[in-house]
This record gives sequence, structure tokens and C-alpha cells, in this order.
Amino acid sequence: MEQSTTPEGAERGGAAEAGEAGREIRLRTVSVVDAAADALRQMILDGSLEPGTRLRETEFSTRLGIARHTFRAAAQILINEGLLRRSPNRGVQLTVLDADDILDIFRLREALEIEATRLVVIAGTDLADAELAVERFNELDDTASWRTVVDLDMDFHRAIIDATGSERISRAYAGVQSEILLCMAQLRPHYDRPAEVAAEHRELLEALQASDPDRVEKLFRRHLGDASENLTNALQAREEVTA
Repeated sequence: MEQSTTPEGAERGGAAEAGEAGREIRLRTVSVVDAAADALRQMILDGSLEPGTRLRETEFSTRLGIARHTFRAAAQILINEGLLRRSPNRGVQLTVLDADDILDIFRLREALEIEATRLVVIAGTDLADAELAVERFNELDDTASWRTVVDLDMDFHRAIIDATGSERISRAYAGVQSEILLCMAQLRPHYDRPAEVAAEHRELLEALQASDPDRVEKLFRRHLGDASENLTNALQAREEVTA
């Protein structure tokens, strides 16, 4: 099987001390399947591939420089994430989202995030990573790209999920995160100026830091509800253009 290797310490940000230089270094095997899945995922989330695009095995194996069986394994990873779908007559193709998909994705997202905010407020958890995301939002100017705004948005929300310390909540959120990004990549709804997006996330963060559970829930439900509505409106606009 195609593989590459990297030192385990590299995955921990070079945590090994200098005094351990003579210590044996164990290598962690990195599958080329995972690398290929990452490359395909990036193409999808960057909007390089149009909704419904068919990923022909021969073409994409050649583009990625991998064997066809490796491409099939990589595609299966993305099928499991909801980014690709396999149909009997068209093979593997990029998922096309509809209004029901958006509703279902955001129903799960809201359930996970509301519970996460409840847990961090009760525990008084430090939200340093969420604070960092807001700081980076504040540094953006009006020329910031849509993808930069979306990435910071996800950094903020993911930081709150991870702050719960719940492995299962984090795992469940990871299962829907790719589809959240797919919504945004495919539909590219209208976003306010970066400064306004930053202000909205700052308000969310301040409510969390004030340990006001009722206000936190109200703000997060409104924030996620607005996002779902914007995505649905963008979908309708796209359907009207292509009709």
C-alpha cells in the first residue's frame, strides 16, 4: 500500500526536548489515501469543483498521481463525510445540497453547539482559542476573502466545541463539519462586511464570558438560524438562475 512516514513528534509540534536527541524516534505511518482525501476535500471546499461534478476515476487518479484503488479509498472517506455521493449510473459525484439537507445539517449543528455552550458556561471554561479567532476577525479589513471569513467562523465555533472536553461531542461535530463547510462552499451566501461579522462573534464570546446561559442560548440560536436562512436563500437564488 502507498504510504509515507513522519515523526510522531512532528504531530505534537516538536514536543520532544533537546536532551532527548539521542532517543529512538518512532515513525507514524501516514497513508497516501488520507493525503488524497485531503487534496480532494480541499478542492471541494475551495469551490474548485461544481455541485454535481462527476469524479471520474481515471482522470482524478492521474491528476493526483495515485493508483486507481487509492482514489477509490479516498473517495469513500469523503462519501462517509457527505461531501461525495455514489450513484449506480453516474459513479462518484460531488454532493448537491437541497433545502432539506441544509435544514438537517443545521438542526444537528445547533443541537451540538447549544449543548457545548451550556457546558462551557457551567464549567467556566477558558475560551482562549475562541478569543484568538475573534482577535483575528478584528484584524480583517473589507478586502478579506469569503473563504478567510468562513474559516475564522469555523475556528470560533470549533473552539467552543473542543472546549467542552467531550470527545464524543467533538467527534459528532467533526462528522457534520465538512457538510457545514460544503453548504458555504457551494452556495456562497451574502456575508456582511468582515467588521460586522467580527462584531457578531465578539458579542457571542462576551455572552459566554459573562456566564449568562439564557443570553448565550438566545444569541447562538439567532446566529445559527440566520446562517441557515442565508444558505437557504442562496440556494433558492441559485435555483432561479439555473432554472
